[in-house]
Amino acid sequence: MLTIINANSFRKRATLFGPCPNINDTFSVKMDPDPLFSPHLVTFTLSGEETSGRNIDPLSSVVVTIGAEFPVQPPSTFLACNSTDCPLFSGDPYTTSGTFLLNASLPPSYQIIFTIGNINSSSPQIEFQHDITLACAMATVTSS
Repeated sequence: MLTIINANSFRKRATLFGPCPNINDTFSVKMDPDPLFSPHLVTFTLSGEETSGRNIDPLSSVVVTIGAEFPVQPPSTFLACNSTDCPLFSGDPYTTSGTFLLNASLPPSYQIIFTIGNINSSSPQIEFQHDITLACAMATVTSS
């Protein structure tokens, strides 16, 4: 007799999202699946209110970095807002989402960091113009 067990229940982790150090503007994050596992398509949905006094414009992107000491795969990016709801000014609410393939092994403990800024297109790395991060949220994920 063959018994099939739902293996997702064995992937228990404690996820705590919160603000990033030294960055005033933050947002809430939902992820699907929660907890993450690989290989799998992952969707992140971010919701917040622009409070930094800087505008989030059509060139602003969300950068998602997952890793411990080093990223487990190259960072993923998606637009912070689309042309119909940009730019976002101080006090404007926003919701955006992006989906990408998580195709790397996850260590027992890692961080997920979301940053919003204007990507410097002349840089071969993913860097924000003038090193300005408009908003940030992060999660520390640990084994239960």
